[in-house]
Amino acid sequence: MIRRKPNMTFHPSYWFSSLGAGGTAVSFFMYLMWMVPHKNTPIPTFADWSTQLNEGGFMAALTFASLVGIIVFSILHFALLFWNIAESTAFKKDLKALVNTPAEVQLMAIPVTFAMTVNVLFILGALFIPNLWASVELLFPGAIAAFALIGVYAVRIFVQYISNMVRSGGYASVDHNHLSALVSVFTFSMLSVGFAAASAMSHIAITAAIATTLSIAFFAFALLIGIIVLSHGINAIMKHGIAEAASPSLWMLIPILTVLGISWVRLSHGLNHHFGIESSPGSLFLPLTVIFMLQLGVFTLGYKVMKANHYLTYYLYGDKENPISFGLVCPGVALFVMGMFWWHIGWVKTGIIEPFSPAYWIGIGVLFTIQVITISALLKLIRKLLRHPTPTKVAHV
Repeated sequence: MIRRKPNMTFHPSYWFSSLGAGGTAVSFFMYLMWMVPHKNTPIPTFADWSTQLNEGGFMAALTFASLVGIIVFSILHFALLFWNIAESTAFKKDLKALVNTPAEVQLMAIPVTFAMTVNVLFILGALFIPNLWASVELLFPGAIAAFALIGVYAVRIFVQYISNMVRSGGYASVDHNHLSALVSVFTFSMLSVGFAAASAMSHIAITAAIATTLSIAFFAFALLIGIIVLSHGINAIMKHGIAEAASPSLWMLIPILTVLGISWVRLSHGLNHHFGIESSPGSLFLPLTVIFMLQLGVFTLGYKVMKANHYLTYYLYGDKENPISFGLVCPGVALFVMGMFWWHIGWVKTGIIEPFSPAYWIGIGVLFTIQVITISALLKLIRKLLRHPTPTKVAHV
């Protein structure tokens, strides 16, 4: 049963548990995306993986394991999603107490999780509902509408936060010595990549054009807000040092770069198909390499800081408890996912690396290690923060 410590105030960061589980489900989908043939559809479907399983061998086993991973972590995602909805409803006062404070922006963890839910549902539908792809053009407007509603919700939260901050002259830098406000950028980036799916995969011009426009809008919004948040956050960190409890925010840029990178790939496909702007694996090698190398740099810097202040020792492996620790999960998932895009588009599709060669599997092995470490961290944090035992009732004689 999911249960947090009763003496800990409910915080929006608990939503990152569901977000991380959903992202992990998507990470298992990456094996199918890049290793299961799907010539007739842009992503693998029920028919594609069924054919792969029937062929037997190692790839069939890998496909089966990936499907199990998708199912298990999708179930975990929805279990944590419903728990967070229930907790947010039951403890509205805790969330309202954040309004007009620097922590108000953390409410953006809610819409970004809902956006992940739409992505998970899309994957589950494509994989487990036979022949669904034949009607996919009817589903794209629904997906666009869902992301639009989430976008309105996210914009309302962010506008209220930024208006409160501007009205009061901003918050003291000592209260902003972290990068947690990047959750707003993450949210808008997630919406951008959601809209970009229809841009890349729809064959109906008007659907793709609307999706492309909305994706670019949130992409641009994410970039603008990102510049502002990074400049203020880094300045505050340089003055006061990183707030220990918010140390995972140093890695928040990693998932942002991943979803913006995937948005770029999807938009490139959509612009090529509908607007005649040429795109090729070679042309995507440069932006994907820049993004992945930047992610590795951010990861290394963040790890060195968290090693120096013993954050991982205290909050992941030790006795200190804080729901912000769930912010450690998405960066690991994002690094794995972007690694899969970079490896397959930049190296395999360009012919530099032969598919399923020894060199290919070495690269996959490195990424798999990242995935395993991330899953281990997610499960450890769930056990630590959300498996608090229910008090036993003492029987009175």
